[in-house]
Amino acid sequence: MTTARERYEAKTKVVTFRVHQGLYEDLKRIKTETGLSFADLIKLGAGIARDEMETKIAEISDLQGKLEQLREAVQTEKKRVADIAAKERQEQLVKLEHELQAFRLFDLGWSIEEVRLKLRMSRAEVWQRFTDWAGMRGEREKLQTELLKKCLQNYIARLREHIYYHATGRDLEAAKQRLEHSQRMLTDPSKLTEEEKALLISDYSYFL
Repeated sequence: MTTARERYEAKTKVVTFRVHQGLYEDLKRIKTETGLSFADLIKLGAGIARDEMETKIAEISDLQGKLEQLREAVQTEKKRVADIAAKERQEQLVKLEHELQAFRLFDLGWSIEEVRLKLRMSRAEVWQRFTDWAGMRGEREKLQTELLKKCLQNYIARLREHIYYHATGRDLEAAKQRLEHSQRMLTDPSKLTEEEKALLISDYSYFL
């Protein structure tokens, strides 16, 4: 009974020949680039099993094409991720610069409304920047003053709406007096009574 090794040697033969170093290097390069074996290259050179070789070369070319597509897709995705990261960094830098500008203006004594108009911020954004600034600087008194101003503005807007569309008789006169009083307090909210402050903050701080 023959062994597997004996059967293999009976079915295959060894072909040995020497070539110049330059040709050997070329064959190695082609073997690496195409994935063909030395036996495949001999067959191809001798015109043996041409269909088989052409099929194998087509398969290798197809695989190389898919590999190139994969490389391109990876590079495209890397670029997309890098672009997103760069955009996010730029947005963060712009946001940080905006915050710093707001802090500088608050340090100079600018009001919330002045900073909002100067930096073209929304009311919610400028209020957030102001509360951050007040917390960092320990300006609780200024924070309360600005809060009361905002509450007073909301209250005045509500009073005007009531006067224009709903109030009549004595209610109208009382509403006008409250409006006049509120407009005076708007210039210096510290003159409000503690009861007035508590009521305003409780009922008219809905802009936050």
